[in-house]
Amino acid sequence: MKSLGLALGGGGLKGLAHIGVLQVLNSNNIKPTFISGTSAGSIIAALYASGLTPHQIEEVVTKLSPSDYMDYNIMGVVKYLLKLILPGYQYNLDGIVVGNKIEKLIYSLTGGKRLADIQLPIALVSCDIDSGRKIIFTNQNIEIEDRDSIVIQDALLSEAVRSSISIPVTFQPKHFQGMQMVDGGLKDIVPVMVNKCMGAEYVLAVNLGKEIYQTKVAGIPQIISRTLSIMTFETSDIEEEFFADMLLYPEVPDVSLTDLKDSAQIIRAGRKVMRDNIDKLKRDLNNEPFSNRTSTSNI
Repeated sequence: MKSLGLALGGGGLKGLAHIGVLQVLNSNNIKPTFISGTSAGSIIAALYASGLTPHQIEEVVTKLSPSDYMDYNIMGVVKYLLKLILPGYQYNLDGIVVGNKIEKLIYSLTGGKRLADIQLPIALVSCDIDSGRKIIFTNQNIEIEDRDSIVIQDALLSEAVRSSISIPVTFQPKHFQGMQMVDGGLKDIVPVMVNKCMGAEYVLAVNLGKEIYQTKVAGIPQIISRTLSIMTFETSDIEEEFFADMLLYPEVPDVSLTDLKDSAQIIRAGRKVMRDNIDKLKRDLNNEPFSNRTSTSNI
């Protein structure tokens, strides 16, 4: 059987679809040999790599409330407003959400593990907003030909995840080793090629961005999130085309970061798209009759 690399793309709360994908793989006794994640995908990848089963991850998620992971930067917003009305008062607002709560939550759920503690080869993608470089957090000795990338092997899983999910302006950047880390989707929204760099013979990629937007946005966080979503899903098109052997598009609703009421629907979408393609995946991994690369949704 070919070694399987699983690339989990970003997409905010839509990333819960990755749980459904993992559940179907698990029920068919298919375990990824390598896993990578960007933004929301980095959360699911980290939880899975730390030892949680897909069903345990679902149990954790369904018990959460937005207050468990969203810590709004109220004081920062107040200071920024003061800057606008008070001459000489200086303050820079870096994000509406502080990000400490979600980092602490990931630390707890992953047992405080470091990258080096993880047996499953993993790579989580972020971006240094100061230099524009792609940052790859990994437990593997990988060689990246791209000089615009930096590989980091010494970090907590929670630090790597916090770095990867920091949607610009929405989340404050994660300060790490002198860099300001923001959402990896700016560089690599579906991290496919890094699986090849780790040694995967077959890459299954999950792209959460193939959708027709049907809901109106309102407010700064939603406008920023929609803008970045439209822009960043173009960053991985060529990479997916050349390096993904199977590319899945779960049919997931356009949701905000706090729409946990849609969790079950999103996870089901991941299960459905994987079930629809599990037979082909088995054939491909077992080198049964050759078939061309698949790109599909559950629409």
